[in-house]
This record gives sequence, structure tokens and C-alpha cells, in this order.
Amino acid sequence: MHKAIWLDTINQEKIIQYKKLKGGVSSEVYHVKTNKNNYCIKRSLKRLLVKKKWIANTNRIKFEYLWLKHCQNILKRNIPNTYEFNNKKKYIVMEYLETSQYKTLKQLYFNKIININTIRSISKHLYKIHSNSSNYKTKKTFESNYKNFYDLRLDPYFNEVGRVYPKYKEYIKKINENYIKHSNTLVHGDFSPKNILVGKNKIIYLDAECCNFGDPVFDLVFFTNHLLIKSIFFKDKSQEFIKLYVSFYKEYLSNLSIKNFNSYIDRIIKMTPIMLLSRVDGKSPVEYINKEKIKNIIRKKSFLLLDSKINSLNDVIKVINER
Repeated sequence: MHKAIWLDTINQEKIIQYKKLKGGVSSEVYHVKTNKNNYCIKRSLKRLLVKKKWIANTNRIKFEYLWLKHCQNILKRNIPNTYEFNNKKKYIVMEYLETSQYKTLKQLYFNKIININTIRSISKHLYKIHSNSSNYKTKKTFESNYKNFYDLRLDPYFNEVGRVYPKYKEYIKKINENYIKHSNTLVHGDFSPKNILVGKNKIIYLDAECCNFGDPVFDLVFFTNHLLIKSIFFKDKSQEFIKLYVSFYKEYLSNLSIKNFNSYIDRIIKMTPIMLLSRVDGKSPVEYINKEKIKNIIRKKSFLLLDSKINSLNDVIKVINER
């Protein structure tokens, strides 16, 4: 390990060594050791690490920092401590969470460790953030990150599907319009198993650079999309992932009024097949789906969901379960 060339000290503590960590495509993340402590440093990248050209504004790191500070007031135990934010150099200094104590939810799933109580807790936490972030102050703080959300999510995920499959362009246009129409709370924007750390009796949420004041259904579909894909990918654990899917929605949706429930279900059903397609044919495909056979299965199920009369989450599950 070597000293980070773009940073000399943290909290006036001399940096002894650092190590670049494996992560997503939009940032570089380091484990940094000083003469006193261990830290995690995250810095936004202008060009994302994917095959297709994908440029995004590095000012999104400011909104991630604001998300961390905001959500610490809602879920103090579940949000990492932040020590420094540098808007000029676009980095955040956070507490370092030992890999011996925490695993990402994605790692657990690939180790076939599936816990329904964990999924219920995650659903409760997400609802708590959404339900406590719909005020005017939160809107004013986060609404200006919509452009980054569009550049990092709506365009490379949804609009890219429309470019690959032009027949769905109008359908996707309506989804994007619905997102704006139903923008009523703080949305994480990257609520994914890779950004959720699970430790002993503790869950930690990370990587909110796409956060904005938007439609909470995006977070729900973004997360449950991973469960549907894993139910297809892990054939021997298919029904266990479907149970997680059901439990997640049951926990979250039970908090809604009948009117909101019906509206959420409608938006979830409309967004789900496009989200599935986006992880195969969008700019940020799921890296472990590399066999064309599985890609085609996901495509086929997505087209069935788009072209069939789907009225409920049970209808979605039926299509996913068909072999």
C-alpha cells in the first residue's frame, strides 16, 4: 500500500497507507490508515467505469454527504459516521467498517445466505427514511440533484432501454413523467444489495450519490429488481428470493393508505419490466449475468410483463416463476 497522492492528511492525522477498494462504477473508494485511525474515503469520478461512454457531474458527492447527514437523524445506528467533506476535491471521509465484521447483502446472497428478517428490517428502514423526508426543507435540499439522478439512472437505465427497443420509448417516457409527477420524498437512487452492509445485529446503508427528491417507488423497484434477477440466476434458491420479494413489499406497503397502495402497485408494475431490461441492455448491466441464455430469459420475462395484463405483484411473480 502507498500514500494517497491526492491527500496528505485527515483531521491533521498523517496518512501512513491506503488501499483502493473494489466498488461500483461511479467512484473510487479507499481504506486509509493514519497514525491514529482507519477511514474510508470516497471520491466521485467524472467518467464512469463501464464500456459505454458515461459522463456525470462530480458535484453529486455533495448530495451524498447531505443524505448521510440527513439520514443520521432518522436512522442513527444504520448510517456511517462522516468526518470530513471536501467540495473542492469532491470527496467524503467516513468511518471505515471492517470487512471482518460486515458483508454486503450482495456477498451474503452469493454465499447463499438468505435471511427473511434482514429483508424485513431493510424494508422498515427504507419506509422510515421515505416517511420522514417528505417535507419542504428536504425537497429544497435535494431537488437540485435531479439532473445527476437523470444522468445516472433515468437516462442510462430507462432511456437506454428505449434506444435498444424503440417500441417501448413512449412507455418509458410515461414512466419518467410519472417519476416527476409522484416526486414526494427523498429517494436514495442506488438502493442495492451491494450498498447495504450487514453485520451482527446491525445494517448500514451506503452510496447515495444519486439521491434526489423523487418517487419512492424507484427505490422499491430498484431493490426488488435484484431479488427477481437472483431468483432467475440462482435456480436452487429461486423460491427463497421470491419470498424475500414478497416480504419486502408486504412490510413496506402495509404502511400505506388504500389510495396510496393502489397507486404504488400501479407504478411498481409499470416500472419493473423496464428495470429488469435495464440490467441486461442498459448502460450498467449486472456484471454476473454474462451468459446470453440467462440474458434472454430476463428479456423474455420482461417482454411478457410489458405485453401482458399485469394487475398485481402476484401476476409479476407468476411470470418470473414460469420456466
